Amino acid sequence: MKKNVEYAHKLQEHEGYSRDIIALKHGNTAPPDIPYYGDAVSFECAMIAEVWETKKPFYITNKNVLCGGAVYSGIGNKRMTKEDFDAGMVTSIGKNKAYASREVMRRVNQQIPHHFKHYAYLIIGRLEDIEEPDIVMIVADANRVMRLCKAYTWATGELVHGISGTAWCANSIPLVYRNKTMTFNMGDPPSRFLMGLEPGEMFCFIHYNVLPVVVENIPHISDGHVM
Repeated sequence: MKKNVEYAHKLQEHEGYSRDIIALKHGNTAPPDIPYYGDAVSFECAMIAEVWETKKPFYITNKNVLCGGAVYSGIGNKRMTKEDFDAGMVTSIGKNKAYASREVMRRVNQQIPHHFKHYAYLIIGRLEDIEEPDIVMIVADANRVMRLCKAYTWATGELVHGISGTAWCANSIPLVYRNKTMTFNMGDPPSRFLMGLEPGEMFCFIHYNVLPVVVENIPHISDGHVM
């Protein structure tokens, strides 16, 4: 846990984020020292944003999640009736909604990496409170997200690929779990509203395996001056 406190402190001190760094961790055994979210249900992005307010970790199951975030974050959707599915389609398809048609929605889903294995629990909390997480989420302005991406590329020579156009959860989580690198995106209208983002903020998701690379090398990147 100590190293995560150090990672969070170094990034916050060097980059001056206004929001806590969030950590996500899969599990099949309920953590004894972290409370369950309870019987309440919500959108996954909205639940994650609660950490910024409460500063306290918790864990969820797919029974807590109203949306597709459970699938994209690796805990699988709860069983859904045809009536539930049709109701979900009504809220997702058409003008001023997520997709123009079911065909467009299907095409989007074909482009998103999916999890081969689903876990029972997803633990959510500040980076300094979660031991050995799977990924971390940093929300900051575009310049600060650029610096995170540049730190990774500066040290590895690997480009950072962003995803956008669909839901926050699909943009953010599956690619990082599968590729074990990092990505960035702007979310989508509902997630930005539910998470209370400012117009200039965006998301950066980093696999925990490469977080040390970013933390260690962000002081080394250019400040933009060429002379």
